[in-house]
Amino acid sequence: MYRTEQRMLEGRRCTFFVPEGSGPFPAVCLCVGDVEGLAPVFFSDSRPPALYYQVEADWGKDLTPWPAPALPGREPFAGGGPEYLRILRDIVRPVLTAKYPTYQDAAYHAIAGYSLGGLFALWTLMEADLFGVAASLSGSLWYDGWLNFLEKHVPPRNAHVYLSLGRSEEHAGNLRMAEVGDATRGTYACLVRVLGEKQVTLAWNRGGHFTGIPNRWGKAMDWMAAVLHEKKL
Repeated sequence: MYRTEQRMLEGRRCTFFVPEGSGPFPAVCLCVGDVEGLAPVFFSDSRPPALYYQVEADWGKDLTPWPAPALPGREPFAGGGPEYLRILRDIVRPVLTAKYPTYQDAAYHAIAGYSLGGLFALWTLMEADLFGVAASLSGSLWYDGWLNFLEKHVPPRNAHVYLSLGRSEEHAGNLRMAEVGDATRGTYACLVRVLGEKQVTLAWNRGGHFTGIPNRWGKAMDWMAAVLHEKKL
């Protein structure tokens, strides 16, 4: 069972999903829009307990690491990721570790996201010593400059990374977004060179970007629980 607590931190609504027990627990930052809709997936009693939390975000601003041109019919990507990361690092993390029964070590802190949230999760893993585990589900790895960034930055040596993608996503009508297949394979290859095959997982799913999202999250959460539990042994 989990209880829900909300706090306003630097003008952001932060929601903490706290398991029963004294802990300490691993902590998982969720970069996802609808936690409540996926609650049965995230808070399954079939996994060892973890503390989950979500920090309010403007999707196209806060979860993009640098500015980039717009997709058709949308606003340009603002590149507000560094400021959102600052909030996670300097405002949320101290509250998380002081007020809740979580591990202090970054190895037991994970970040997971879908689409732009998945891009942000991987970028944050390289950019700050906050997380030791990252999951990018259908991550927007087509994002301008991502592979170039990845070639110049490395994750922590003990990091574990999960990547997943729908097999139809690279056949998107938008040519820019259709690069996601090659970008995901390139990301996997780059991470394997640094971390090795045992620490990087690439899962392929049927369908496109919006197919079977709960099932994709379930697979990622099962992988994450296994990794975090193994770290504790």
